Parts: sequence; C-alpha cells; structure tokens
Amino acid sequence: MTMPFRRRDPQPIARGWELAVAAVGGALIAVALAALVGLGLASALWGGGWVWPQGTETITHVLGGLLGGNPGRGLPPDQLRQVAKPIPVYACVAVAELVLLTAAVITAVLVARHRRPGDARGGMATRREAQQALGLRQLRAGRAVIRPDRYPSRGSRGRVHRLLSTGGDAIRGRTHRSVPSTTSRSTSPAPSIEAPPVHTVKETPR
Repeated sequence: MTMPFRRRDPQPIARGWELAVAAVGGALIAVALAALVGLGLASALWGGGWVWPQGTETITHVLGGLLGGNPGRGLPPDQLRQVAKPIPVYACVAVAELVLLTAAVITAVLVARHRRPGDARGGMATRREAQQALGLRQLRAGRAVIRPDRYPSRGSRGRVHRLLSTGGDAIRGRTHRSVPSTTSRSTSPAPSIEAPPVHTVKETPR
C-alpha cells in the first residue's frame, strides 16, 4: 500500500499564531535585556561598578526585584554592594526601554516599507529616481515619442512635408486632367449652317 504524496511546506512557520508567539517572545526577551542593561549602566555610573546576573534563575530573580521595587535582589552579595540606588536605576532602565522602543519602531517602519513580502512598492522607484526619469527636462526631451502628433521629430517633419507635397502635386495633376481645355474648343471649326435649296414651281399659262 503506497502512501499518498504530501507536499512539503517550504515555510514551516506559516500560521499566524506561530508568528505572533515568536514576535511576543522576542519582544519580552528584548524588554528584559534592556532592563538589565539599565541596571548595569546605573550601577556603573552611580554605583560600585557594572553588574550583570549570571544564569537564568538569577536573571529571573533580578527582574522580579526590579518589578517589585527592590533593584539588585537575587544578585550575589559582591554584586549587590555595587548596585546603585533605586532612582538612578529606574531612570537608566527607562532610558534603555525608550531606546529599545525607538529602535523597534524604526525597524518596523523600514521593514514595512522595503522588505514586506508581496509589497508592490518594493520594485517602485523613489521620488528622486522618478524625478530624474520623468522630470520636466526628460519629458521635453522625449516629447516626440510621447506625443508625436504634436511634437514630430525633424526626420518625421521632413517625411510629412514630402508626403504632403507629393499628395498635393498628385491632386493638382488629376484636377488639371479632368477639366477640359477652353483653347481647344475655340480653335475647332464651328459647324456650318446652310439653308436648304428652295424649289420654285413654274406656272403654265392657260
């Protein structure tokens, strides 16, 4: 018994929910990393030095401490002494999240404009390219091709002039042949008009 042939999907991630889950997961990871960067930056500027949690469990505890208002919770004691005070920490975390959000928006706009699949604008010219190709100077240069009826080229003007002159000569020649000549009529001899002879009858005397 042969199994029916199944077409292999060239793109395994083709369902909408899979893309949504991947996007949400990537966004959460980026937000968590930005918060940790803000914590380390604040500690490096206003604390005892740069701090960074090691291990997944430690990262989870540090993020929980940031959410609960206790920056540095879950860090080892040597790194905990280097953590800055809450105000600089949360200020740096807010700056890091703002930078992340700005970068995400710019990336999304660029992807939507130039890299979106099936977007017809991907092969379109930019405004500058369109101006160079279809500007006023280019339109004037190609007016003989765009509107040959109004702006014929020099070669076409000569051909049209020759055609018109040839056609006019032909029309004038045909008209000249169709009209009879008046001089031929005046030189031809006119028919003679003669009265018929009159026969008289002679009367005999009675």
